[in-house]
Amino acid sequence: MSRIFAILPCYNEALNIGALIDEWNAQRATLSAEGYELTVVAIDDCSTDDTSEVIAQKAAQYDNVDLVKHEVNKGLCGGLNTAISYFLECGQNSDHMVLMDGDNTHDPVYVHAMLKKLTAEKKDCVIASRYCNTSKVVGVAAHREFMSDMAKLYYSFVLRVPNVKDYTCGYRVYTYPIIKKLVDRFGKDPIVEKSFACMMELLYKLYIVGAAFDEVGFELRYDYKKGASKMRVFTTMKKSLSTAILLKIRHKKAG
Repeated sequence: MSRIFAILPCYNEALNIGALIDEWNAQRATLSAEGYELTVVAIDDCSTDDTSEVIAQKAAQYDNVDLVKHEVNKGLCGGLNTAISYFLECGQNSDHMVLMDGDNTHDPVYVHAMLKKLTAEKKDCVIASRYCNTSKVVGVAAHREFMSDMAKLYYSFVLRVPNVKDYTCGYRVYTYPIIKKLVDRFGKDPIVEKSFACMMELLYKLYIVGAAFDEVGFELRYDYKKGASKMRVFTTMKKSLSTAILLKIRHKKAG
């Protein structure tokens, strides 16, 4: 049986991470019927609230939950690198990694459609996209939604990754072989961008190593999130624009 590693990087998500772990385990029986064994890995990025304690309680409740703790705060970039290292160390060629935000805005129920597309159409990465006909965004401030839409247009123009419209959503499923190719090409810690633009960096570097992408629609429920957002919107936007150009230039030089 193949394994699904649901890896949830989180920082100060004590109000959200417990419910998200419960929601993942609500999918466990269905995933098993589909031929997948579920492991949930919550990465606590040196939170200052009770995030680790909540995860530890869930690990005691469920036999498939693992807590990974950073001793220093590494940001989302560090969380992605830890997720990649964990997956390559504990997984094998037939396994898949699902990454998503740890703030309970992404519903694990969409993983079934994502896995179906991944396997049936032989993709390397499937994205839960905000830009499919069936997608819906709830609870996001108008200015943030506008900036996301503009970023989508910009990335599509600059990066031109086939079958990708949503370059920044963190909810994705990856195959083991494509993550191994990523590390073989870019090293043990392949993600270097410190801002939230690291999600776009990860996607484009996967494209460089030959990943085939597709998307499924989903409903982003930002109204389910408890607590304040940690994203500095304008800083992230600025870094995203420059990072996209630099990645494109470096890829052309390398090619």
